Amino acid sequence: MNRLVAVFFLCFATPSLSYATQVQEVVSPGGLKAWLVEEHSLPLVAVKMLFKESGSAYDPAGKEGLSGMTAAMLLEGAGDMDSQAFNEELDNNAIRLDFADDEDLFRASVESLSEHKDKAFALMATALTKPRLDDSATQRVRAQTLSILKEQEQQPKYILQRQWEQLAYGSHPYGKPTLGTKDSINAIGKDDLKNFVHHYLSRENVLISVVGDITPGELGRLLDANFLALSEHYNPDVTVSEVKLPEKEKQLVIESPIPQTMVLFGGNGLKRDDPDYYAAYVMNQVLGGGGALTSMLGIEIREKRGLAYGVHTELEPMAHGAEWRGSFATRNEKVGAALQVLRQTLKDFSEHGPTDKELADAKRHLVGSFVLGLDSNSDIANFLGNMQINHLGRDYLDKRNAIMLAVRKDEVKAMAKKLLDPENLLVVMVGKPNLDSK
Repeated sequence: MNRLVAVFFLCFATPSLSYATQVQEVVSPGGLKAWLVEEHSLPLVAVKMLFKESGSAYDPAGKEGLSGMTAAMLLEGAGDMDSQAFNEELDNNAIRLDFADDEDLFRASVESLSEHKDKAFALMATALTKPRLDDSATQRVRAQTLSILKEQEQQPKYILQRQWEQLAYGSHPYGKPTLGTKDSINAIGKDDLKNFVHHYLSRENVLISVVGDITPGELGRLLDANFLALSEHYNPDVTVSEVKLPEKEKQLVIESPIPQTMVLFGGNGLKRDDPDYYAAYVMNQVLGGGGALTSMLGIEIREKRGLAYGVHTELEPMAHGAEWRGSFATRNEKVGAALQVLRQTLKDFSEHGPTDKELADAKRHLVGSFVLGLDSNSDIANFLGNMQINHLGRDYLDKRNAIMLAVRKDEVKAMAKKLLDPENLLVVMVGKPNLDSK
């Protein structure tokens, strides 16, 4: 455990201790902003960049998979270095560079020894602003993407996720296939990749978080030297509207010759900026957060009846919508019984709320386990990014546990009543389920 992580542990061990590591806002001479946590005991630096509203939901129609393919292409050479030379430069300097996307965000990440931080910033910036997009590399990435897509399309878990997205979001951009389709991947050309880099990866929509062995002055210098070259303005081809999931029960079965049926269930959730989000967060922990065996669903479905190895639930807030959902897998002949127990548990929770012990246990877990997700500079930088994109403020680390502990029993019950409607669940199944509840 490095010193910074130890500080996190000490500060979150009890709610009375204050957070000792300062989150600074650094503004470069050129006007670029970043959040910084300095940590000089280890010679490491982690940089995370989030480009808002540039994920897969913003891929143009017929070009689904563009953001993901761009993420892969940015590692295939930049500036005067082809793919091999670029990746050798990363390896020779022990620099870890990565690009990825989700529905809402395009992510860039670099980690290095502090002695190589200038090189790390430069390579990240060159990839973002001067990608080569060579034909040979494009053909290779396209082939790799199509191979991954073909393999994924045969996997029950992928089928389950895709059917959920289509049932929940229909024609909304959140219902798009994140990886794209064979036709859409083949339709993506060099001009599409260039357009994405120029219009979606800009100074206007970027959030930057840095943790490690670097001073504010050094960070300001490196920001200007490298990232002023990003496009000044964000200019997307697609806008995404707000969306809600269907509020009437829908159930979909995709037959598959597998011995267990995979089940995904849920409904509308709460967005991250909703004032009731924390009550919903505690509610989810009581219900099935983290797949805990001591959660309501863990006890009722696994411990009491042995219907599944585990049940997991989560909140999924997005920029333009929100869902709560859960999943489990069980023997085909036990699906109906498991769904009956699920609905009865949701009904009981929404009517009676949590017990005092369930509430206390959930809070204790959420407070005590927080540090476990912050065990490296990279994880902390990721969390700073989440704090920025959700407008939580630089003092959120001081306040977070106190907010969780302040959630009241009646607030959790109200959230269960609002969100956990057993009569109007969305349910998707992949397998050969017997829906008889006996």
